[in-house]
Amino acid sequence: MGTSAARRGPARLRELLALSLLMADGRPAAQIVELARGAVRSWTACEVVAVPRKAGDASAAGISGLRAAGGRVGAKGHGWAWAYAMHAANGPQGHLVVGGDRPPSTDDRFLLASLARYTAVALGQDALRRRLRRTTGDLHRAEAQLRQQVAVQETLARAAVDATEDRIRAIAEALHAITGLPVVIEDASGQARAWSGLAEPPEAPAAQAGAPDLRGPLPVRDGDRLVAAAQPRQEVLGTIALVDPGRMAGERDRFALTHAALVLSGELAHVQAVAEVEGKQRRDLVEDLLDGVDETGVLARAEAVGYDLGPPHRAVVIGSPAAPAGDALTAAVERAVAGLGLPALLGRRADHVVLLTPDPPRVAAAATWERLHASISQRLGAAEVAVGVGRPADGPAGLAQSWRDAQRAYAVRAGGRQRDGVTVDDELGLYRILGTGAGSGDLERYVDEWLGALLRYDAESHSELTRTLRTYLDHGGSYDETAAALIIHRSTLRYRLQRIRDLTGLDLGDPDIRLNLHVAVRGWSVLGGDDDG
Repeated sequence: MGTSAARRGPARLRELLALSLLMADGRPAAQIVELARGAVRSWTACEVVAVPRKAGDASAAGISGLRAAGGRVGAKGHGWAWAYAMHAANGPQGHLVVGGDRPPSTDDRFLLASLARYTAVALGQDALRRRLRRTTGDLHRAEAQLRQQVAVQETLARAAVDATEDRIRAIAEALHAITGLPVVIEDASGQARAWSGLAEPPEAPAAQAGAPDLRGPLPVRDGDRLVAAAQPRQEVLGTIALVDPGRMAGERDRFALTHAALVLSGELAHVQAVAEVEGKQRRDLVEDLLDGVDETGVLARAEAVGYDLGPPHRAVVIGSPAAPAGDALTAAVERAVAGLGLPALLGRRADHVVLLTPDPPRVAAAATWERLHASISQRLGAAEVAVGVGRPADGPAGLAQSWRDAQRAYAVRAGGRQRDGVTVDDELGLYRILGTGAGSGDLERYVDEWLGALLRYDAESHSELTRTLRTYLDHGGSYDETAAALIIHRSTLRYRLQRIRDLTGLDLGDPDIRLNLHVAVRGWSVLGGDDDG
């Protein structure tokens, strides 16, 4: 018996070495464990109870008393069980738990301990191979992602230096080509600047409570859109959005949107800087044109800011009779002009916005001024908007006179009963002789000569005789129409007219007197006398 065991010893060692080579040939952990199970059954009267490799595996297999160093353990159904700790160069690989009805011989224990060591080495190698595969896969994925990102950056960089002047549209088209999703670029006020993948831009989502804060470097979801802010510094200059109702945008699309926002930030900052410089140049040009300048150099200055002063132009004065011109009015005029596609130079003088724009064709002139007024009014809301249009100037040197004409037309409109609307100097007729109102001494003397007594009486008595006279003359001397306009009884009107005759000593039935009085009350309006008219 001893001789037979002695013979088996070298044979088992040879088998063990062969098995170790087989385990180390690159097979996975499950096959390595199966080889160990077969060897234990073949070489000993024991079996592999379990190979717990992490916390919780031992208790799940019904093993108790397991320690990191191994040793005797309890195993259900086995009179004897031993846990062989498995260690490899890259760390612990768990335990090989062997059990049987009784303890194995010393030689078998040596075989089992050696088998556990070889199994540990093979399992460690498998763990290293799996880690290497994961690392290699991660590297390949990172490399592919890097290639994608470089391609995105190169595509958007080409858009940023697009040969056309509309680089903002080029950025939108580049992002659409990268993502396949529709793209919308809006300015800081929410107006669409460019779009791609759409026949026309969709309406921006209505502002509502809880809307996402677009400030920051990363895209945010806003309804059907994935939006990123173009924010070179603290100021948001605009937004770029992927229209994504199906929420199809992935990480690559988000990266492309983020990078597109960075490229757009640079372009919008450049556009803003150029606009500020050109805006100052344009405002300076308007100031010089209104002051009256020699044409030498003016056309070149206009061309330098991309404006053609060659065609005949008109000056337009725009204001709100109830309040001085402010940034809101200026912005409303700028947007109205842009929305209507009117070429124009804008400036500000005193309480008015001044617009220099080409003289429209005669058949379209009235409609042009009315559309301009309506567009400004729409943007300002309920505020009254008075517009005065000067006569056309054939060259830059004539724009100072056109501006004075526009001031006169504005004064007539702002001083009239209907202050909201347009007055064109060409259509003033008699009112041209009334001047612009401000500093017009002849007009003031004329008004005082014909209406002085009434004006002083109204001031002392808080009455409305001057306004009554104006309404009476505006309605051609009709008692019924005048009484209806003033919302008074005919007898009250008759009393007031008699009081006017008594105070002025004038015959209201005389045509010449009626004409002079009518001109005087209109002049009084031009001077701002009829604030409630």
